[in-house]
Amino acid sequence: MKRFQSKKKKQNKEFDISYVIDSEIKGNSIRQGFSKGIQTYSQRFDKLNYNSHEDMTHIPFVTIDGENSKDFDDAVFAEVNNEKIKILVAIADVSFFVKKGDPIDIEARKRGNSFYFPDRVIPMLPEILSNNICSLVPNQIRASLVCEIILKNAKVIKYKFHRAKILSKARLTYKEVDEIHKNTRKNKISKLVDNLFKALETLKKVSENRGKIEFKVKEYEINFMNDKEFKFEEKENFKSYRLIEEFMVLANNVVATHLNSNGVKSAYRNHEKPKDEKIKELKKSLKLRNIKEIKDFIAQEDFNFYLKKTFSKQTSFISDLMLRAQSKAYYDIKNIGHFGLGLSHYTHFTSPIRRYSDLLVHRDLIEIIFNKKLNKNNKELMNHLTFQEKKSDGLERKINDRLCSIYIKINKKKFFTGIVDGIENFGIFIKALELPFSALARFTKFHNNEENINFKFGQLVSFKIIRNNIKNGKILAGNVKLLEKNE
Repeated sequence: MKRFQSKKKKQNKEFDISYVIDSEIKGNSIRQGFSKGIQTYSQRFDKLNYNSHEDMTHIPFVTIDGENSKDFDDAVFAEVNNEKIKILVAIADVSFFVKKGDPIDIEARKRGNSFYFPDRVIPMLPEILSNNICSLVPNQIRASLVCEIILKNAKVIKYKFHRAKILSKARLTYKEVDEIHKNTRKNKISKLVDNLFKALETLKKVSENRGKIEFKVKEYEINFMNDKEFKFEEKENFKSYRLIEEFMVLANNVVATHLNSNGVKSAYRNHEKPKDEKIKELKKSLKLRNIKEIKDFIAQEDFNFYLKKTFSKQTSFISDLMLRAQSKAYYDIKNIGHFGLGLSHYTHFTSPIRRYSDLLVHRDLIEIIFNKKLNKNNKELMNHLTFQEKKSDGLERKINDRLCSIYIKINKKKFFTGIVDGIENFGIFIKALELPFSALARFTKFHNNEENINFKFGQLVSFKIIRNNIKNGKILAGNVKLLEKNE
């Protein structure tokens, strides 16, 4: 009887979200918690004042983040007139508190970044810093590094950096900002939001002119009903997502340009052109789908040529193909630019609470501007930060796969529709449309007497789940049927 209960308890655990995430965190040796020494050391920052910081508390900055966010790295402000646009991006001045080589810095460097999970965050910095002292919480004076940018005729004509104290006037969510923008009633916040969106229209033109690749990615989030029940929901595409993205990209570009022009070997965020073999594979995939016009893919506009077309559900795979062809972004002390964004200079400056690379960039910027010194960084540290980022991304995918698998099992779902996402000699990979998972359909497992079908990338199919392994999130499919005719 005891053996049976023990086995049943273990089976229940495998369906528990916390257990799944705990097991993945442990399996990937993610550093958790902070030592008593670091916790004690963190308490000292409450006594610091910001007398050395320029006073910019009169400027009505606001933060715009997700509903569950607690660490507010950035606050924004815009002023628009007929000729010029002034944009201010205030970023938490983490380097004012966390000094190079101190106990918190050493621990943050090892972690490389915060790790975000559906039910928790493992922060890079102790929570007293990440959620309070450094965080740009509303109605509290906070230390920040402000990037002031003036645009005229959709071009940056001037920029300046301030080490300043600011006072965020409101903690807004993406949803609230969209609602404020749509609302005809006006108040102080709505006027500021209107200016932010006016600035966004100019920044979108800037991005389009330089050839930023406009990927269309379908994203999901997990909604918890209680500790045991959850469901996957497609993320709403708020306009304010693009607003914050464009403001942050602008600041990152200006900072990278300044550092590079001063010969600083900082933590640049590089994204190279796609490799020849990736382009060859992409062209082959497009030809298999009988797409007539095949570009050379030597410039961003070649990718946007396909992404700007209106695709049906069946052919939405195009964006996935374009993404798959891209090189992986990485950190380096040498700047080579960012192909996907169409920028010659790029770095990460806007999230020092959750990324160590951004903290390095802050230190480099402060040294060159305020202390007239050059910091030294090394390639080994850049490799470590890239590795930690990959670990975080891989962990997120693995947990997503396992939770999808559990969700399917609990809800006893068997039949799905999907897009042919990959073709191998042993079978096809299918990307489901209803949930964020992929399944492998081995040719030997098809039971529809259509084994001789010439499958093509992007075809719409129906399939049945024939094996679902909740321990690793791997799913096998069978009964694959075409929902469109072969061309």
